[in-house]
Amino acid sequence: MKIKTILFVFLLCILPFVVLLAQQMPFVYTVENTGANDPLPNLPSFSQLPAIQSLPDPFMWADGRGRIMNFSDWEYRRTEIGAQIQNYEIGTKPTRPDTITASYSGGVLTVNVTVKGKVLTLTSQVILPSGTGPFPAVIGMNSPSGSIPSSIFSSRNIAQITFNHDQVSTYGNPQVSNPYYQLYPNLNPTNTGQYSAWSWGVSRIIDGLELVQNVLPIDLKHIAVTGCSYAGKLALFAGALDERVALTIAQESGGGGATSWRYSRSLPSDTVEDIDNTDYNWFMDAMKQFNGNNVSYLPEDHHELMAMVAPRALYVTANPSFTWLSNQSCDVASRAAETVYHALGIDDRFGFSIIGGHNHCAVPDTQLPEIGAFVDKFLLGKDTVNTNISDSPYSINLSPWITWTTPTLLNGTSYFGRTSLIFPVNLQKGMDTAITFQWNKANDAQKYIIELSNDLTFANNVIIDSTTDTSKSISGLLKSKLYNWRVRIESSSGPGPWSDVWQLTTAGPLPSKPQLIVVTTPDSSLFGYLGFKFHWKKASYADQYLIQISNDSTFVNINASSSTSDTVKELFGFLPGNNYYWRVQASNAIGLGPWSDASIFPQSETAIKANGGKPMAFSLSQNYPNPFNPTSIIKFALPKAALTKIIVYDILGREIQVLIDKELVAGFYEVSFDANHYPSGVYFYRIQSGSFVQTKKMIFMK
Repeated sequence: MKIKTILFVFLLCILPFVVLLAQQMPFVYTVENTGANDPLPNLPSFSQLPAIQSLPDPFMWADGRGRIMNFSDWEYRRTEIGAQIQNYEIGTKPTRPDTITASYSGGVLTVNVTVKGKVLTLTSQVILPSGTGPFPAVIGMNSPSGSIPSSIFSSRNIAQITFNHDQVSTYGNPQVSNPYYQLYPNLNPTNTGQYSAWSWGVSRIIDGLELVQNVLPIDLKHIAVTGCSYAGKLALFAGALDERVALTIAQESGGGGATSWRYSRSLPSDTVEDIDNTDYNWFMDAMKQFNGNNVSYLPEDHHELMAMVAPRALYVTANPSFTWLSNQSCDVASRAAETVYHALGIDDRFGFSIIGGHNHCAVPDTQLPEIGAFVDKFLLGKDTVNTNISDSPYSINLSPWITWTTPTLLNGTSYFGRTSLIFPVNLQKGMDTAITFQWNKANDAQKYIIELSNDLTFANNVIIDSTTDTSKSISGLLKSKLYNWRVRIESSSGPGPWSDVWQLTTAGPLPSKPQLIVVTTPDSSLFGYLGFKFHWKKASYADQYLIQISNDSTFVNINASSSTSDTVKELFGFLPGNNYYWRVQASNAIGLGPWSDASIFPQSETAIKANGGKPMAFSLSQNYPNPFNPTSIIKFALPKAALTKIIVYDILGREIQVLIDKELVAGFYEVSFDANHYPSGVYFYRIQSGSFVQTKKMIFMK
C-alpha cells in the first residue's frame, strides 16, 4: 500500500509537467523544413554501412555519439533521418525555388514554378465551402479527398484541394522529359524517385496557397494531406517532408509506406511488397543495393519516416484482407513510431488502425469516426475528442525489432551546434613540433574534445580535453607529417556533433579560409556581357587563389579562374540580370585551404543603372553578422512596389516579432533585428512581398 501511495504522489507531481510539455509541443510550423540549415550527417557509401538487424533506434544520433535528450534535439535528429531517406531511398527533394507565382480563379489554383528560365505549372481544383473562411483544407493525392469519403470534410466546412501528380512526373512512366526533371536537369528517374518529385510538388501547392491568401481563404495552420495505396505512400512522404502539414492520413500505404522494410523482408518471399519487389519508378535505383538480406545495411527504416511527422499528427491504416500490403509490418512500424510520440508526451497525435473485411482503399464504418476524430482535433481544434487509437489484430513479439528504451524528451535545449574550426596557428618547430589549435566557441559548452589522427577514420587518434578557451597547444607531433583533427563539445546534457575534419601538415600551415567582401561592376563591358571585380580578404599563408563561379549553388556548372595574392580579380562574360554564385579557395606550396562560404551576386551595377536604379529581382540577404549578439542587419530588395512583411519566428515556429509590415516602393532596404530580450538560439526570418516568399535562418549567441 505504501508503494502504491508513493507512486500515486509521484504521478501527481510529474503530471503537470507532462501536460505542460504536450501543450507546448507545436501542432504545425510556418516553414517547410525547420532544419533546412542544420548540418547534415555523414552519409557513408554502401560498403561503409554497418548491418543493423533490428529497427534502427530513432533516438540515436547518426554518428553514434549517443541519444537525443530534449525536444529541441528532435529537429536535428529529424534532419538526419530526412537526409538518410533522401540519400538512400528517394533522392534529393530540392528546396523551395526563389521564383514562384500563384493565382486563383474559377475554383482552380494555378502555381507557376520557375527555375533557370524553365517553368512548371501546377493546377489544382479547389472545392471551397460556403462562407468567408479562412477554411482548413485537405490536399488529396490525385483526387479532392484522396480515398476518404468527401463528406468527412464537406460536412465540417473543410476545403478540398486536388494534387495532380502527373503535372510533376508521369505515374508509372517517369521520363527525363517530365516537367520536374526538365526543371532540375541534374535529377533524373534513375537518381530520383517519384516520391521525392511528387512530395516536392505538394510543397509547391502549399507555397501557392500562401501566395493567394487574399483571394483564397485557406487556414494555413490547418492543412492535411491524404491518399491511399501508392498515394498513401505519397501522402506519408509529403507530410513527413513538409512541416506546414498539420495532419497526415496515410491509408493502406503498404510496403514502402507505413511499414518496415526490415520486417517485410522477414515475411514469406513474394507475398508482400518488400524492398525487392516494390515499384522502382517510385524510388531511386540505388535503393536496390539494399535488396535481399542487404536491407539490414539501410541506416534508417520507415518507422523513422513516420516519426518525422512528429510532433504533428499522423493517422495510418492497413487492411489484412490484402496480404500484399504487409500488414504485420505496419503493426511493427507503427508501434516503433509510437515510441517517438510517447517520448514527446503527445501519444494522442498518432494513431493506427489495421482492420480487414473490406475492399482496398475503402473506408470501413469502424474507421470513419476515427478519421473524423483526427480531423476534428487537428484541423478544427476540438481538444476533447479521443484520438488515442491503436487497432490491430496482431500480437507480434516486438523484442527482436524494438530494442531501444523510450526516453522522455524534455522541452529544453541540449543540441549543440557543430563547432567550426579555425586554422591551427603558431606552428613551432624544434626538438618536437607543436601546433596551437583554435576553434569557435559553441553554445553551452563545458568542455571540448579534440581528436588528432594520422588517418580519416580516427582509429589511431590522440584525444585531448580542453576547457572552453577555444584554443589548445599540442606538442610532440612528428615533423613533415599530415594529420587530421576535429573537435566536439560536451556538456551536462551530453556530447554535440563532431566538427568537420581539417587536415594539417607539420611541414607548415595550409591557407586559412578566405572571406568574401563585395563584387563591384567595372564601367566596361565586352560584347554585351558584363564584367565584375571580385574582392576578398587575404587568407593567412596563401600564395594563390582559385575563384569559382557558377549559375548553380551546388557549383555543378563551374567557371574557374586563378589569381595571385592581390585579393582582387576582374572577370567578364556574365549575362545581365542573371544570378551567379562565387567562392574562393586559397593555396600554397603545402596544399589547398578550405573554400570560402559561397555568395551570390544577382544584380550588376550596370543592370541596376539601366533599370532606373531599381533592383532587377526580389532578394533577401543572409543577416549580418551571423551568429550575432544582440543585433543583426537584414537586407532585402524589391523590384516593384508591394505590401511587404518581414516576420521573425523562434525555432518552434512561433511568431516573435514583426520587423516590416507595410507597402514599400521598389528599392534596396535594410532592417535591424534586436534580440536583446530573447534567449540564445536559432531563429527564422521570413519575407513576403507580393508573390515573393523566402525564409532564412539566423543564430543568436549571447
